[in-house]
Amino acid sequence: MHVAIVEHPLGLSAYCEEILGTWGLALHETVPPGALPTLDPAAVPVVIAPASVEQTGAVDPLIEYARRGGTLICFLPEGPLAAAAGLTVEGEHESPARLRITAMDAAGIAGELLPIVGRIGSYRAAEATAALAHLCCPGRSLGDSPGITEARVGRGRILAFAFDLPRCVLLLRQGDPARAESRPNGDACSRPSHLAADIGLGDSSWIPFADLLSRILMDQVRRHLKAPVPLWHHLPASAPAILLYAGDEDGADVAWNDEQFNYLASVGARMNLYMIPTNTKSTRADTERYLAHHDLGPHPNLRSLDRSPVSARLEELERQILMFEEMFGIKARTVRNHCTAWAGYLEPVEVMEKLDVRMDANYFSGTYMRDRQHAPYAAFGAAMPMRFCRPDGRVLNVFQQHTHVADDVLFGPGGAKSFKIAPRVWAVTLERIFTDMVGRFHTPLGLCIHPTNWVRFSRPHGQELLSQAEQQGIPAWSFDQWCAFREARDGWRFQEVTWAGNTLAFRAEGSEYHPDLRIQVPLAYGGLALREVLLDGKPTAWVTVTRFRERAALLSLPGGKSEYRVQAAYGG
Repeated sequence: MHVAIVEHPLGLSAYCEEILGTWGLALHETVPPGALPTLDPAAVPVVIAPASVEQTGAVDPLIEYARRGGTLICFLPEGPLAAAAGLTVEGEHESPARLRITAMDAAGIAGELLPIVGRIGSYRAAEATAALAHLCCPGRSLGDSPGITEARVGRGRILAFAFDLPRCVLLLRQGDPARAESRPNGDACSRPSHLAADIGLGDSSWIPFADLLSRILMDQVRRHLKAPVPLWHHLPASAPAILLYAGDEDGADVAWNDEQFNYLASVGARMNLYMIPTNTKSTRADTERYLAHHDLGPHPNLRSLDRSPVSARLEELERQILMFEEMFGIKARTVRNHCTAWAGYLEPVEVMEKLDVRMDANYFSGTYMRDRQHAPYAAFGAAMPMRFCRPDGRVLNVFQQHTHVADDVLFGPGGAKSFKIAPRVWAVTLERIFTDMVGRFHTPLGLCIHPTNWVRFSRPHGQELLSQAEQQGIPAWSFDQWCAFREARDGWRFQEVTWAGNTLAFRAEGSEYHPDLRIQVPLAYGGLALREVLLDGKPTAWVTVTRFRERAALLSLPGGKSEYRVQAAYGG
């Protein structure tokens, strides 16, 4: 059993794969349009057709696949495909819009509306076509139209999205390429925050809306696989969420670095320190001491090149990353730029990919110098690490990890940009953030707590973060730690997945073992409960957790192998 994605690079077929992999559904493959007539819905229960799939000439085979009993998921259908889905195209829908969930389960969503950007279609649904979600416009009292629909077609069905979900997720997470090099309100510096797409009213900033939107695709695939399919747990071990801790050195005294480092180590936490190679007081001996408990990465300073050509800033970015590696003998795995200075759209990410940097931490939540929102998911609505994707469909081998809390922005006692949030107010706000992370979202929270600010004003806020995280069972990791886990996890796949005789069987195979890697299987399915799990033929225990309101079993792998066989037996 597996999921097929129709190969269509410009329709973001590779990004569809990235979305499924992010949430752990590692049993998909990309198929050329010519292979569609050969797909057996019993072995391939779901096919995903990217937007503009009509350009591939695959419409008739896709409709026939649904008639033969498969589930077809499509985006912005047109012509015969729209007609088969029970939809009449009425034109373009105003963008940005909001998606309201009305008749389906949606992980992590509790009545909130999800921002939708990019191209959106306006459709009229036939009477027999069920609307699972509706589109509306911010500030409008009328005008709902179908957003997600489901229609029976022969022995199967077509699930249609009235918008291009993968491209919408891309634009929400990464920003709009049309905003590249924009500098609002006189800012001298290009920043990722200036790329944020226009989503209309900021009514969704307390939820990771881009992540939850991507999760809808994965959950709809799971719903139609007709089996209790396995997932790779998206968090380490049995953690319900994770805190990603980092600070930018910015010329701090070595003693200030040590002060923050030592406190974190004393409470079992680990952090990244991002260092400007042209402006650091730390010696190589200092960095060797730091690395006993923490991780280091480059903090390139491009500010002297504000408004210089993009090419000049990219050259300086590359120069400083290489300088950091040479100065300290450390391979740069993750990076954050000073002042998050940027250049163009994804050109800096292409430099990172070239230099084998695997995670970027430059995208800060919030609409810096555009308005005064400070909710954790403002502007981008993202917390999960996903690889960047160019608008032409090429996925870059660099994880995009958003940062949500920056001490100079949220807690600074002075300055026009600071929200000046006091520790007692932060404690209450943080309780809300962590409660939602643990109970609803199960996502990371990225931090930037500067050593210079830790010793001056942000220590109480940082200690509150670590204290509440410990109380909630949330580990505090460095960005490098997190990157290593995600890289190892993404090297594992599920093969030979079957569901027969109330037993789920599959083979897990991969290349790089990680002790915190877990396989997740449902604790119940179709009225049956999980009774026994065999790992390579031997009974194995599991840890029970709740993820997105579903009870699940987490299975550990003993290590030392690149392949495991799992059988999960269910019974009444």
